Amino acid sequence: MAMTLRLDPQLEAELRLAAEEDHRSVHQTVVLAVETYLALRETAEVRADPEALRALAEARQAVQEGDVVYGTNAVRDLLKGRQAS
Repeated sequence: MAMTLRLDPQLEAELRLAAEEDHRSVHQTVVLAVETYLALRETAEVRADPEALRALAEARQAVQEGDVVYGTNAVRDLLKGRQAS
């Protein structure tokens, strides 16, 4: 999507300075800022969802206990075992 971004002159100067300091183009710096903002929004949504937090805690505990399978074949075997039950 092409767009024009109009910024306050002071904000534009800060953006150019940040881009220069990070050895990025202004475009790359804006894209990174947008990606960071969207990731933070997603993180906030997860943190606000008690069920998601519970599922993450259960997953973390399963990993700590070694109750995890890796690889396609391991997953297929696990699914076969569940279907047989």
